[in-house]
Amino acid sequence: MSVLRKWDKILERFLGIINGIAAISVFLIMILITADVLSRFLLNKPFAGTAEIVSSIIIVVCFWEIPYVAVKGAHVRTTMLYDKAGRKGQLIIDMAAAGLGILVYGFIIRASWSNLLNAIQIHEAEIAGSVRITTIPGRFSIIFGSGLMILEFINQIVKYGYELITGKCFAWEGGSGL
Repeated sequence: MSVLRKWDKILERFLGIINGIAAISVFLIMILITADVLSRFLLNKPFAGTAEIVSSIIIVVCFWEIPYVAVKGAHVRTTMLYDKAGRKGQLIIDMAAAGLGILVYGFIIRASWSNLLNAIQIHEAEIAGSVRITTIPGRFSIIFGSGLMILEFINQIVKYGYELITGKCFAWEGGSGL
């Protein structure tokens, strides 16, 4: 059990770091957009490629923050039926949802993999005037973030399964729990 707790803490810390990088990216987007607006307003000269850079960074932000939201149990959910189920029923629902999440993110990786390889091979980029913005970081982030989601869903299945089998919450045993 201590190995599972260590894995849980390592994964949570790593996802926290990834979330921090995504949060810094949001701050950088804010600075870039503010500078672009000021440059447009004061100098009548907007920055070339701002929209393309922002759209690329948004992909990174979304796919790098989603796993941290999952580890904190903060995804939006409808609980109409969930609240009526007993604790064991809720654990089964949570495990089924995590299993479905593994499938969905697995399909996202499968659908995105060849696009990433192609982007790397042809040096794919968006062109904004004379500025060339590569699409590779965004394409990589989709796969990376989806892989992190799969790891978190597996982690959740282990936690929920542990509670379902033993009747003890993973958090009560010293883990971070959900």
